[in-house]
Amino acid sequence: MNYLIIVQISPYIIPLPGSGGLERVVYNLSIELDKMGHEVYVYAVAGSKGGGIIIPYGHRWDQWDLKEFVLQTMPDDTDVIHDHTHDLIFGEAQLSIPVVSTIHTEWSKNQPVQYPVFVSETKLRQSIHHDRGYFVHNGIDIDEYEFSKNKRDYLLFLGRIDREKGVEDAIKVAELTGMRTIIAGPPWDSELFNELLPRIHNNPNIEYVGEVHGMAKQKLLKNAKWLLFPTACEEQFGLVMIEALACGTPVAAYPRGAVPEVLSGFPTFLCGDVYEMADKVSSPPLFSPSDLRRYVSDRFALDKMAEKYLSIYNDVVKGGD
Repeated sequence: MNYLIIVQISPYIIPLPGSGGLERVVYNLSIELDKMGHEVYVYAVAGSKGGGIIIPYGHRWDQWDLKEFVLQTMPDDTDVIHDHTHDLIFGEAQLSIPVVSTIHTEWSKNQPVQYPVFVSETKLRQSIHHDRGYFVHNGIDIDEYEFSKNKRDYLLFLGRIDREKGVEDAIKVAELTGMRTIIAGPPWDSELFNELLPRIHNNPNIEYVGEVHGMAKQKLLKNAKWLLFPTACEEQFGLVMIEALACGTPVAAYPRGAVPEVLSGFPTFLCGDVYEMADKVSSPPLFSPSDLRRYVSDRFALDKMAEKYLSIYNDVVKGGD
């Protein structure tokens, strides 16, 4: 691989590494690219961490202001720009420097960007870019995830509190099974959150612990009997699923979007509805915790993600010559 000067542009809402999958991917990728010896510049919200040189831009809610700031301050000899913004504002621009755009959201999958990259093959095939785009699975540093064979008797929902992530069905599973269930995540939809609070407070088996990070998140993931992933949207990937598997924790999930692709090694984890999910988590999984961790190591390791992106960078840089 050639030495490259790479500009990564993170979304302009949450500092890296953040609590969401998108921010975690940008954070991990910047660290790995820097470790591989490339010159990496990361534009991200003030307070961010990551690999290479972090260039903070504060909360620039005007995306076009952000665009001009990046173009005026990035190195003149930049080889490639990697756009992770929600609206792909760099990928849509007609720039002389090649722009790789990772499609992290459903609403941006058909935007007319220069070099589109999807985080699953499923989503690439469903887009208008299916005959010319790329796909790269999200990756994690598996060494950052604590592994445990000994599970405690609770279910875990870990994600933002909104209708897209299916928290209502997670609570329904708790009600159907009577199993202790921990709900963790930021309340993005305050109206929904207020609707659900009485059901949470009136059920002694359900506990809401708010947004979690670091060791608190690790502890919840590694000790859970099952992770509940009752997504109500067409998932682009679902990073928390591989985080759980890396900890040796099985995942009960709805087969929406890229979920069947991500869990292709464990088709029995897929559930058709909330009742099937309740039945699933009431029984032990068919795979050992070690099987789950090995699966992530083989398919979703951070170095594999970085190597695939580097291959794409080199392709587009040659194409721009």
